[in-house]
Amino acid sequence: MNDDIKNFVHLFIDLPDHLISIFEGIVTFIELEPNEVFTKKDEYPNDFFIIKTGIMRSYLLNEKGGETTRAFFISGDISGSSSAMMQKIPSDVNYQALTKVTGYKGDFNKLIELTLKHKEFSLFYIKTLERAYLKAENLLLNISTLTSTERYLALKEKIPNVDNLITQRHIASYLNISPVQLSRIKKKLNNL
Repeated sequence: MNDDIKNFVHLFIDLPDHLISIFEGIVTFIELEPNEVFTKKDEYPNDFFIIKTGIMRSYLLNEKGGETTRAFFISGDISGSSSAMMQKIPSDVNYQALTKVTGYKGDFNKLIELTLKHKEFSLFYIKTLERAYLKAENLLLNISTLTSTERYLALKEKIPNVDNLITQRHIASYLNISPVQLSRIKKKLNNL
């Protein structure tokens, strides 16, 4: 039995080993290189990604080709265009590795089949959706109540070495500010 998968599943629910083995059958270990795209806008995705190591992001492209980073995903997170998979529609979001990323690609449709065969997988699925919902709600709350400096500090708390791991452009995009504004924030924090 794969300890990575067992540990991941146990973040959500305590499943017996035989069910974890079944879950292992729908996931495959893969590595993504920096800047490799896992899901592209307008694709019909079928795979989710369980991150073991590295950082991924979800981002939108505007009409002029500009990027807006929506979220970062780190070890223990599930990434992928869930809403597109659930609705069987093209993704409106891109998912990209920002660093070398290792983890497990999983077949979403097979996961749904497991939820129909085993009530334990239904609970597991519900728990993963709850976690995604809470993460999205927290992100919206932070965007609407925190200053860009406070959002930057919250990001540094979540990913302590973030400035050395990903580009300032991606951090600024996530904070919805320019790289110049980010430099000013960092300078001001360094002078405190």
